[in-house]
Amino acid sequence: MASKPPGTEQFEKMQREAIDASSAAAAKTLEGFQKLAALNMQTARTALEQSTEQIEALLSARDAKTLADLVTSMAKLSPEQFSAYAKAVYAISSETGTDIASMVQKQIADSNAKLAAAVESLAKTAPAGMPNANDFITQSMNAAKSAYEQMQAAAQQFAQSAGAGKAGKR
Repeated sequence: MASKPPGTEQFEKMQREAIDASSAAAAKTLEGFQKLAALNMQTARTALEQSTEQIEALLSARDAKTLADLVTSMAKLSPEQFSAYAKAVYAISSETGTDIASMVQKQIADSNAKLAAAVESLAKTAPAGMPNANDFITQSMNAAKSAYEQMQAAAQQFAQSAGAGKAGKR
């Protein structure tokens, strides 16, 4: 059996961990969808109960004025109920998004560290006379890491300003 090149096990391990992280993110997404489905079911159940009560009230009306007053009061959408529903949807979405974002950030940080270690390991086992290639790889890794950190900082600033904007509109 042919031996694997140095660092192959590290790359295979990184791939397995990436698959595990993707599975965890998918599970978190499904959990968010389940919470939204449960919220929608509860909202539908509450609306059905209210409709039943409203129909009973309409059927028990004894005169046209009472009936008209009931219809008018029932036609108005409750801002409190809508606001509570919207806040619950936002909370679920925000929680799920935050959890997935932190999972992704952790996975990227772990992968970057492991990739750097694997590249360093490969560089140590490279044939003599390859210092320029090793320097180039190291510089490329450092540049990619710096670019990623800058993008991550910009994304966090955007998310914070977007969250502050939503908080201000409440």
